[in-house]
Amino acid sequence: MQTQTLLTQDELDFIQHLSSRTQQREAPQAPAAGLQVDAGRQVTELLAHCAANEQLTIEAHFEDQRLTFTPHLTEDANHGQHLALGTPQIFEQGSTERPWRLTLDSPIALCDSLGHASGLWVHELSLNGALVEVRGRAIETAPRRFTLALKLGEQHLVDVQGYLIRKATGGRVAYRLAPLDAPAREQLQQFIYQQHRQRYPQAHHR
Repeated sequence: MQTQTLLTQDELDFIQHLSSRTQQREAPQAPAAGLQVDAGRQVTELLAHCAANEQLTIEAHFEDQRLTFTPHLTEDANHGQHLALGTPQIFEQGSTERPWRLTLDSPIALCDSLGHASGLWVHELSLNGALVEVRGRAIETAPRRFTLALKLGEQHLVDVQGYLIRKATGGRVAYRLAPLDAPAREQLQQFIYQQHRQRYPQAHHR
């Protein structure tokens, strides 16, 4: 299947033409998913209305994956309005569509409130699920639900709740995953997106 960049030329042209006046200037430092363009008054009002009613998304396709960005308006120090793309949600497309599952190079520990490993280790991770290894005890003792923290990096903990779905082979259990709040969800989404960028650099070429 033909490989596409994260945003095709048509999609980039579409974003650029949202502006009634695009100015040439040095691009500022932006977040990993950041892409900004100037927006005129009428376009700004239209985008603000669409964003308020959750009607505006921008999609990019790569192989059998779909990346969905939610644009939002930002304002610079000179009160200029810009369209910025937030961290995308990534989906796998097939007979059924589901959030992209990240297979980790090394499992991530689920920790208690003190940062101590709980004996549950994540091998696969998505925005709404995880494949978890049970260490130090029988798989039959895996908790039906938990509230623990994903250890993303040395000191980065993201609080999540897990609900047992099924027992898998190799001492592993599938859980439905739910971040405890909006900041936790954003942190998890950013982590998954950064991992996607590392695994598919050709999809994020600019």
